[in-house]
Amino acid sequence: MSNAPMETIELRKQRDFSAVISTGFQFVRQNWKTLYRPLIFICLPPYLVASFFFGSFFRTAFTNAQAGIIGSPGAAFGSMALGYVLMILSGLLMYAMVYEYMRHYMQQHGLAPTTGELWKATSRQLPAYFAIAVLAGILIFAGVFLLFVGALWLAIVFTMAFPLRSFEGAGITDCIGRSFKLIKGHWWETFGLVLVLGMLIGFLGYFIYLPFMMLTGFGAMSGMENPAEMGERMGWFMTVFMMLSGVVTVLLQPLLLVPVGLQALSLMEEKEGRGLLERVEQATMPPTA
Repeated sequence: MSNAPMETIELRKQRDFSAVISTGFQFVRQNWKTLYRPLIFICLPPYLVASFFFGSFFRTAFTNAQAGIIGSPGAAFGSMALGYVLMILSGLLMYAMVYEYMRHYMQQHGLAPTTGELWKATSRQLPAYFAIAVLAGILIFAGVFLLFVGALWLAIVFTMAFPLRSFEGAGITDCIGRSFKLIKGHWWETFGLVLVLGMLIGFLGYFIYLPFMMLTGFGAMSGMENPAEMGERMGWFMTVFMMLSGVVTVLLQPLLLVPVGLQALSLMEEKEGRGLLERVEQATMPPTA
């Protein structure tokens, strides 16, 4: 069965800058149990496994550097590559789950999906999310040749692509094309939203990371007698740090993704009036016997 939150929040609604942020935080706060459960049990494990691969790479790199060996074995770079693949998978799972959660919430009029329902919907959407990410990444990389400004402009435009896929079921190329139309006239507003939320998440993350860095960093550097020991300690330090990074990402990223999803819904409502049309259809629908 699905779980109903204390108060239904109308997501498909036109909102201003401050309302997008406040409503996004309200949504996360009211739905945190059913939202974070799948994120922790499905999105976090790949990130934790990636941490061990990164730790293996850094152990080898630090040991070789201290021993004066130039370069690292191919196996070490293979560990790093696997770590990046798993980290990207974790990120795509998180994007898909957050926006599929919001889609289910809208369709079921405030009912939250179970973990099983959310995983079923996410697994169907994951190939499309991957294709959108690849296509958007290629275009953003092309934007690098237009200097940093071009890449940044495209990155903000494509924040609309994943919500379009989940909320509207748009095709892969349509998600990219409609992102340009949707954000037209609202780029700076969306950039400000991402910037403010990114700074807030970075600020919160800093206070989580700082005590860990101070405690484990001093512990890793103290009492070292040989290069191999230093490489081993620093490798495990990086492993634990990456694991902590995964936990922090899972806890804080919804505070960015949900408001961005609300921004997309607000722009859809302003430019296309989807929510208004749905309400009119419901109001004019003949009563069932």
